[in-house]
Amino acid sequence: MASVRTVKIAVIGDEGVGKTSLITAAATESFPDNPPPVLPPARLPPESTPENVPIVLIDTSSRVEDKQTLETAVLHSDVVVLVFSLDKPATLRRISTFWMPELQRLGVAVPIVLVASKSDVSSDQGLQQAVVPIMGRFKEIETCLECSAKKLTYVGEVFYYALKAVMHPTAPLFDPGAQEGQGALRPLCIKALKRIFLMCDTDKDGALSDEELNAFQIKCFSAPLQPEELVGVKRVVAEKMPQGVNATGLTLPGFLFLHALFIERGRLETTWAVLRKFGYNDSLTLSDAVLDQVSFQHAPDQVVELTEAGVQFFEHQFAYFDRNHDGLLSGQELEDMFSTSPSSPWSGAEYHNVLAETGGPSGWLTLPGYLAKWRYTTAVSPRTTLAYIYYLGSEANASEFFSISKPRKQERKDPAPRSVFQCHVFGAAGAGKTAVLEGLVAQPHPLKRPKAQRSMMAVGQVERKEGPPATLIMRELDEAATSKLLNASNRAEQLAAADVAAFVFDSSDPASFRTAQRLILEVAAASGDSLPCVFVAAKDDLGMSQDLVSECGAVCASLQLRQPLSISAKVGSPAAVYGELIGAALQPELFTPLTPSLKAARQYRRILRRALIYTAAGTVTAAAAYAVYRVYTARQASAESASTSGYSAADARAIGRDVGTSLAADLASGSSRTGGISSGSFSGGSGRSEAGGPGLSNRGLGIRPSDVGSSSSGGGGSSGSGSGSWLDVFKRS
Repeated sequence: MASVRTVKIAVIGDEGVGKTSLITAAATESFPDNPPPVLPPARLPPESTPENVPIVLIDTSSRVEDKQTLETAVLHSDVVVLVFSLDKPATLRRISTFWMPELQRLGVAVPIVLVASKSDVSSDQGLQQAVVPIMGRFKEIETCLECSAKKLTYVGEVFYYALKAVMHPTAPLFDPGAQEGQGALRPLCIKALKRIFLMCDTDKDGALSDEELNAFQIKCFSAPLQPEELVGVKRVVAEKMPQGVNATGLTLPGFLFLHALFIERGRLETTWAVLRKFGYNDSLTLSDAVLDQVSFQHAPDQVVELTEAGVQFFEHQFAYFDRNHDGLLSGQELEDMFSTSPSSPWSGAEYHNVLAETGGPSGWLTLPGYLAKWRYTTAVSPRTTLAYIYYLGSEANASEFFSISKPRKQERKDPAPRSVFQCHVFGAAGAGKTAVLEGLVAQPHPLKRPKAQRSMMAVGQVERKEGPPATLIMRELDEAATSKLLNASNRAEQLAAADVAAFVFDSSDPASFRTAQRLILEVAAASGDSLPCVFVAAKDDLGMSQDLVSECGAVCASLQLRQPLSISAKVGSPAAVYGELIGAALQPELFTPLTPSLKAARQYRRILRRALIYTAAGTVTAAAAYAVYRVYTARQASAESASTSGYSAADARAIGRDVGTSLAADLASGSSRTGGISSGSFSGGSGRSEAGGPGLSNRGLGIRPSDVGSSSSGGGGSSGSGSGSWLDVFKRS
């Protein structure tokens, strides 16, 4: 248990068996003459243990009034030390009659170390004969030890083995009751060790040579084996298992035997060191630390796909395990393929209803069907695909085997879109949804499935009019699944995973079509009117009545959808239908139904645009009126200035035209003003006319504080107090 930071050890047993004395002896290396009834938790520092792990020893009382405290202690412990006394035979009997049944009742699932205390007082020569049946009955018991707290004999070993039971548990690796009590490696342990053996057999000759054994030893233990050690290892294996060694080295049976020998001799840490070096956790599956190295975070409208490297990896696996080269994977060949993994990736109930292309009289997987299953697994559970890439022996950078598609809106502008498309299939019961799915995988005969198994899925390769073939995942939703989806609070997010939706109806049944019509309105609205939708007329060989043809045409016209795609399991090839579904996914604007909600949304957008246009027009009108007003006031001011300073009326009109031109330029450039007058319009004389009048910049009239509040030798300044209107400037000049 590599992740444990502090190991909690609960010490339990009958009253008077020596629990408190045992803990005191371990913590202080002394025997207490008058121990207290119960000790508080005792902490042993990391340096006191070979594993460098801190330990907390928890003493307990067996009194009835302390039952709740005892239960809490064992339920929160990592291992239980169950003590009985050699001088009290009744305490040994109560191990099987009370303590072990009680721990099972509480659901305690941690290792248990059985301890015979007070070996200094009494030594039971028949202890082994008495304990072996108990250990055979209760597999949770890891080992049994004798000790004496008074003599300090084997006290440290008790807690060392308790710690080992946590850090290097026996139960996941070895079944001591197997093979008529001789013991044997557990199936998951065999699978894990087989994978390690095959990964270390670099030349793939079925045996580990001396060089390969040394490389294995260095990888796991950072030290090579000496030549005499290599000879000794192979000699021990050959003596016990002749088939464990051949002319080239250590075979797989020999490798497994060697680890069984380590475990039988109490060297579990050796086998666990090997397993953890190759990424295994205590459950003998690949650890999170291994699988977390590749991130699959993505939005609902994105999909995880296999890259070309990923496809080639699985193609190689197919070719390697297709022993008879018939282009099919039989049940036995699939079993061989996954013999190094905990189980088949498709053994779970969620994969039982997934259809893929099969061939031959026995319905074995073809290469396209095999690859389609992996593409489906990658789309719905990419972490599972990653784990099996490792289980199948890959040591490459697995991130190169995966890619994540772009968000759908961004991807639709990409000339190379995703290669995996998902289609939800809706329709009334009996409309022909299952037949549509079967057609995708070229299923030769209708499937017989349990009545309880309502919804199916199918995954297959589809040829496209343009571009490489694509993978289509079709998910059938029956009435119950559809209702659950439409009533879910996250229905829009769930529907975002679909690239297109197919609404299937029986072409001979008007009621079936009306159900499809109702569903298309409900599903489209639930998706936010963003999901491409297609009507599919199933059972086309039965023919469609003229009334239904007219009704169907009217509905498609009102929704601005194309006429239904026709499909029949009996007539013609349905391949074109699946290509059309992918085409709809790539051109959503042509296949999004004009539902009432979409009409309302478009009407709202039109009103909003119209309001913005009117607002903009009003703003322009107001600006124009303001410009006219400014021209008028400028002309009045110019006329007054001309009459007082000798300007002619023509000069005043010229100034007015300049002002109007300036204002128009301002409006065109969008410059911002306060009260229509900008600061800094006068240029301190540099913009004066040849006649010596005030200069006009092309930004309009205005004054700077320096023009008013300071004296200048130039002709445009004022020596006044700095206050006054812009008309005063003309008067002063």
